[in-house]
Amino acid sequence: MPDNCNQRLLYTLLPALLLFFFMPIITTHASEGITTYYIRYDVKSSKNRIIDDKLLMVPSKNDFRAEKFSQISTTGVISSAPGESNMSINKRIKNNSLKTILVNNGLKSVKTRDYDTVISYEGVVITPLNILKNTCDNEQNRCFYEVQVEFSPIAFPDKWETLNMKNRIKKIFYDFFQLFN
Repeated sequence: MPDNCNQRLLYTLLPALLLFFFMPIITTHASEGITTYYIRYDVKSSKNRIIDDKLLMVPSKNDFRAEKFSQISTTGVISSAPGESNMSINKRIKNNSLKTILVNNGLKSVKTRDYDTVISYEGVVITPLNILKNTCDNEQNRCFYEVQVEFSPIAFPDKWETLNMKNRIKKIFYDFFQLFN
């Protein structure tokens, strides 16, 4: 009889203990809205001249390829037109800071064909991008800025299988604990 009682106690306390230990994981997934984005910056050059660049930013809720997130800040200068709106300036500041962060910290890959080269920089960001400083000098038509964001470079492809397995295990635990909500 005592063995049966201990067994029932174990089955009752085990989910409670697991819930207690994994509660921080559950609360981080409970937020609504899109906050995580996969970003890629492609720079195309031909005959040693940059001819095109593109910044791609798509929602990426469960991108397992991200390594470790860290707080990154960057500073820079953009040109501004007289009378340009703050909204337009802030948009260009965010685009320019994402490009800078990707070039300095993102996963780099190179593709070449004949005289054309495309350098890609990849990473994952958690929004919002915080503009810490934005001062415009109207006489010289320049804006100085400082931006801070949570960023993670994309892991090397040889780590993707391991990261995918970790992501699946986290998802299983998350789904399990959703049964109790």
